[in-house]
Amino acid sequence: MNQTKDIINFFAHVIKDNRLHPSHISIYVALFQCWSMNRFQSPFRISRAEVMQLGKVKSLGTYHKCIRELHLTGFIMYFPSYDPYKGSLIEIVDFDQPESLINKTFWEQELTIQKVSVFSAPKFYEVELYFNERDLPSAQAHEFYSFYDSQNWKLSDGKLMNSWQAAARNWISKEKKGRLKSIKERK
Repeated sequence: MNQTKDIINFFAHVIKDNRLHPSHISIYVALFQCWSMNRFQSPFRISRAEVMQLGKVKSLGTYHKCIRELHLTGFIMYFPSYDPYKGSLIEIVDFDQPESLINKTFWEQELTIQKVSVFSAPKFYEVELYFNERDLPSAQAHEFYSFYDSQNWKLSDGKLMNSWQAAARNWISKEKKGRLKSIKERK
């Protein structure tokens, strides 16, 4: 019965907090369903594809944003796995525990970030996770990270980039085009 209280407490917090969007709720309910399928074992492993399917979320960006924000706000504990064959660990936070109060400062920081929009360089593990989730080798993530790190995360025109994910998408696209050209040239 404790698990029923957890989902009820989550919705009580959602009602009070107007900053959570339907996608956050959808991902949380999907995680709760996975937790149920794992017999409420804590922590439990998840598959990104399964959570996205259960949560009816099709965008990787939305999935990662929701997981990150649910973690940072204290609704879940997220321990990413950088092994594509091993799911990440999730722990559903018990709202009855005093140490699991929702972190309000994250949202205050998030609102400030949205107003100012300052770029912060990613950690290598974030880039590696981004590439691995697109079934690309870690070596390619390392190449991307090393290149832009040596450029101080500036674009070819010398401007500081706004989004490293956009740069990574362009990098991946150019890599794929380059591979196609080299395959055609061999024939």
